[in-house]
This record gives sequence, structure tokens and C-alpha cells, in this order.
Amino acid sequence: MRGQEVLSAAQVCGGTLFTSEAAQALERVLQSSGFVVRTGRDNLNAEAMGAVMEAAYRAGNKVRDMPTGNCEISGKALRIEGDERYPSAQVRLTAFSKNAGIPAGESGASARGVTVSGAVRQRSVAFDCVSPRVDSTVDVPLRITATFRSRFDKGTVAEAELVEDYGILAHSAALAVAKELGCVSNGGLPDRAAGLPAPRE
Repeated sequence: MRGQEVLSAAQVCGGTLFTSEAAQALERVLQSSGFVVRTGRDNLNAEAMGAVMEAAYRAGNKVRDMPTGNCEISGKALRIEGDERYPSAQVRLTAFSKNAGIPAGESGASARGVTVSGAVRQRSVAFDCVSPRVDSTVDVPLRITATFRSRFDKGTVAEAELVEDYGILAHSAALAVAKELGCVSNGGLPDRAAGLPAPRE
């Protein structure tokens, strides 16, 4: 820990992705009240992630080949099974649009509106952004997927107890970027994760 600045959960990812509710969820997921920025790790805030999403949309049919917006999160080092480990997680934003030219029958090509999906230690929230800043339209919206993924598999809290927290974190990141980009009606996202639709199986 020598020489590393210790941040609060609300300060990670530039201090702009997580609401106070999401910050509390992050502490529960990574079982840490202090966080560090590890050298060489992506640490994008909402503004930078918004710029990445905008650039991806403007790339037209190359949208799927463009960089993603990433923030790597690390709790303070813990001694686990005799080794020093950082409980870690990632927030990743990816862009998609009909400009990618994907055949309508391909999986995900016709997805619209706010959707939620998940896997073990992970939740994703997708939404459509119609924004004058991006020049995205109702017919060809910028579709953004915000994913929170925990890499901490040595915690003492049961997975079932953390699923709601994963959703809170993914939703908070999605909403922060929707607001940053000026998406009409915040892309249809509710104010709180509790208002999200049920996850797709």
C-alpha cells in the first residue's frame, strides 16, 4: 500500500459513476471500505466513457470494433490463503447501433429499450441513447451496455446476497453516462435500480 492513495467507494472511476447507494453496494461486493488505483489500469470516469461511446457511434459500421469504456476497481490488498490479493471488479461500457449492419435475425441485433441480463458475479444494463450531442436518432439510437463484473471470488458473502448490488452498480454507471451524453429521458433508465425490468434469462 506504500505510496498508493486510498479512495472511498464514491471516488473510484473518477468519482462520477457511482451514487451513494452504488458506493455502498461496491463496499459490500468487494468487502472493502478503501480503494486504490493500481498502476496501468483503466480508470475512466463518466465523461471519458461518454466520449468513448460517442466515438464508437460515429464510427458507423465499425462501431463494434471500437474501444470500450473501462474502469478497473481494486479494494485495498487483503491477505487471502497466504497471498496478498486485491479484491477487484470492472465496469465496462460497450456501444452498438444499427449502423453496424448486423442482420436482423442475429442475436441482439433488434434489442430495444432497457434490458437487464446477468451471469455469476455480473450484471449488465442496456439502453438506447438518442442524443443531439452524439447525433443518434430514434431510428438509429446509440445502444449502450453497462456491465459490472466482480472478480472477487474469495469473499465471505453469498452470491445470492450480492446479485442486487451488481444491478445497482451497473445501473449507476449506465445512468451516469446517459446523463453525460444528454440521452433523451436518460435512455429510459429509471432513477434507481429497483425500477429496472427483471433480468432476461
